[in-house]
Amino acid sequence: MKAYDAASIRNVCLLSHGGVGKTSLLEAACFTSKGTAKLGKVDNGSSNFDTRSDEKARKMTISAKLGFCEWENCKINFLDTPGFLDLAGDARAALRVVESAVVLVDGLDGVQVGTEIMMRLVTDNKLPRMFFVNKLDKDNTDFDKVVSQLKESFGTGVAPLALPIGTGAGFKGVVSLITKEAFEYTRDGNGLGKKISVPSDLADDIDAMRSALMEAIAESDEELMNKYFENGSLTDAEIKAGLAKGVSAGMVFPVLCGAGGMNMGVDLLLSSVAQLLPPASSRTEIVVVEGSAEKAVQCGASQPVAAFIFKTISEEHLGEMNLVRVFSGKLTTGLDLQNSTRGSSERMGNMYFVRGKDRVDTSEVAAGDFAGLLKLKDTHTNDSLVDKTVKFKIPPTIFPTPLVRTAIHAKVKGDDEKLGMGIAKLHEEDPTFKYGFEGDIRQSILAGMGDVHIDIILDALRSRFKVDMEKEQPKISYRETVTKSAKYVEHTHKKQTGGAGQFGRVFIDLDPLPRGGGYEFVDKIVGGAIDQSLRPSVDKGVRSKLDEGILAGYPIVDVRVSLVDGKTHPVDSKDIAFQVAGRQAFKKAFEMASPILLEPIADLRVTVPDDNTGDVMGDLSSRRGRISGMEPDGRYQTVCAKVPESEVLNYSQALRAITQGRGYFSKTFSHYEPVPPEVAKKIIEKSKVHESAADEE
Repeated sequence: MKAYDAASIRNVCLLSHGGVGKTSLLEAACFTSKGTAKLGKVDNGSSNFDTRSDEKARKMTISAKLGFCEWENCKINFLDTPGFLDLAGDARAALRVVESAVVLVDGLDGVQVGTEIMMRLVTDNKLPRMFFVNKLDKDNTDFDKVVSQLKESFGTGVAPLALPIGTGAGFKGVVSLITKEAFEYTRDGNGLGKKISVPSDLADDIDAMRSALMEAIAESDEELMNKYFENGSLTDAEIKAGLAKGVSAGMVFPVLCGAGGMNMGVDLLLSSVAQLLPPASSRTEIVVVEGSAEKAVQCGASQPVAAFIFKTISEEHLGEMNLVRVFSGKLTTGLDLQNSTRGSSERMGNMYFVRGKDRVDTSEVAAGDFAGLLKLKDTHTNDSLVDKTVKFKIPPTIFPTPLVRTAIHAKVKGDDEKLGMGIAKLHEEDPTFKYGFEGDIRQSILAGMGDVHIDIILDALRSRFKVDMEKEQPKISYRETVTKSAKYVEHTHKKQTGGAGQFGRVFIDLDPLPRGGGYEFVDKIVGGAIDQSLRPSVDKGVRSKLDEGILAGYPIVDVRVSLVDGKTHPVDSKDIAFQVAGRQAFKKAFEMASPILLEPIADLRVTVPDDNTGDVMGDLSSRRGRISGMEPDGRYQTVCAKVPESEVLNYSQALRAITQGRGYFSKTFSHYEPVPPEVAKKIIEKSKVHESAADEE
């Protein structure tokens, strides 16, 4: 394979709403550029990229894939990302390591929820982008309508570069608005358009759209604007140069069109990517962390090696393969580098240029390029591989906090070890979910980006690691506390077993602490009513009850216990006796001190279209939420509210229904506050029922 430098490399992320055809487009691009011998199809399971069993079963991309094409003396690296929004974490990771994005739009459905969300991610990363209106071979598609939607949603910088010839079953080709040349395609053919005469019925549309394209380009460049006003037009060379400049500046968003699944119009897209999107060499510096400070460092072929692992793939027969972006220097076989994230060393071994399931061996990976690395000792997603002369690391991708939680446990006892291994492997591939045992609710919690995300993880545990799981509703982390003091509460523990007995008598005061005060134990014994060595035993007994709870089985917080008096026996007083006495005295005092339940309150930030603001606020109020403010964001509003955690367990589904999927939210813990009495009564009654059932078992 030919060697490419950073100036000849294009790194592009493919994004879209789910089901718009990114993988099929990439299949067509690889086939058209002769990178693959056949045109793979997602629908019949022959895709070169969606090769996992769950991807074939669901007919959707679940994990980001890397592919490349050689076209017009360029190497184009494509990162194909999942379109389903639960799996958008891979898009976040991919956008950090590319210089541009191609956003696919459905020729029938136009701008969808996923289109808007992916465009927000592209904008957040300040990347140039172009659109590809796909599936024009389907019935009832309307290219003009889709372009109008794109302009309405994303501004006047949206500029078509091509016009379709025919629609639906009559779709047969495209016209380039730059060169005014028409190309016809054979469905499922080699992808190379055959030049034909421009259809006469499109002549007026072509002239009008080409003029609009020149205006958009002229608006992005003062010199071209002057030429346009002087001459009334621009040359093909000026259009291409102005487009490339406008695209790189983020002022022009080209629109191409075709049918990726039928390999129509893909060659024109490849040419546009090669000619208009910025090369890898356009990234001249990267932000790194050295010590606790961020700084910018130069990147390029002549700089020390700096590479970033942005994705890990687990392959059944090969083990883990790390996908890497080289920002500086070059990787060579046998090169010793340091993993600056973990403080370990790595030697470069097997390296590949990756095209889906296919791999091309290489002994060198240049700055600006991607590769797959096999058999690294201890390197994982978000790790930095750098030259041993530098001390920095590349900041990790920050993934959103998982919002949907479920409690899981293995159906078969003894599968816990397999479960742990499976979760660890899956987390290497997908860092967007979290799993762990939460002691206060005594459940193992799996948290993901949505219900489908969680189902995919559980399916993988069953199929790949042979662990069958059961789900249940996660419990809420309630707390118990008191609202008033209980003074001089006594308990005597006395036990005689025939030999040495047990005796301990304690008097305690119980007082509430401010919220967040935790637990305090104060020794107020004056004189020798209780031996000094036995007083910590009272504290130990109280602490044992703190974790168990008294009111409804939840941890007790924000209390002060003062040991004020007691009595000992010269023979029978011992550690266990005063533990029991302290525990029981605390239980009595707690029940006397007007105990209450506390519930966790979440800070919610809910971003929704303007039209849905009222409905969302009403729904939050019905969940006992308190609106604390609103922040405008273009055509969206962010509603800030404090809502009880128990009321937002299913909020992801509810918000999707209210906003037709256009809303999204973030959630963080805020504080604890008292549960309303009528709600607390139900929680306590339910806990007593569970306690009785457990006792019967």
